[in-house]
Amino acid sequence: MMSGFITAVLAVLSLSALSGCAATGLQSASAERAGAGNMQFAILMYERGDAWYRLPPARKDALLEEYGLWVRDLKQKGVLREGNPLGRGGVVIASAANGTPDAEPLDPNDTTLTGYFIIEVSSAVEAERIAASCPALTHGEVVHLRPVGHTD
Repeated sequence: MMSGFITAVLAVLSLSALSGCAATGLQSASAERAGAGNMQFAILMYERGDAWYRLPPARKDALLEEYGLWVRDLKQKGVLREGNPLGRGGVVIASAANGTPDAEPLDPNDTTLTGYFIIEVSSAVEAERIAASCPALTHGEVVHLRPVGHTD
């Protein structure tokens, strides 16, 4: 499900062209690919139902401005690597009782991944600070922070 909020922010900022919390203590395997000592993390944004569409237009405009400033700040600091919205719809694929894959439509009222950002920072603590400042949290979305790559 594509959040209108995420779609609008990313369209305005053209992110597709971009090539605290308790510390996780995990170091990403992408640290070797990144700069010396840097790790990559995914900031994953989840929305329940169509929360964005229920917001009044003035609130959407204010959030877009706040989000734009947040993303520009990450770009200026050189930590933002990429970000994209995820489209509406989709399916959940799981093994059926007989072991064959079975696909069911995503439930639009369930919690849905609406978009992501990949950041590259020097520590999990820094990543958590950035994720905790994500404007998605100000309108009811939940943010997950995950290290990119294999972790031990």
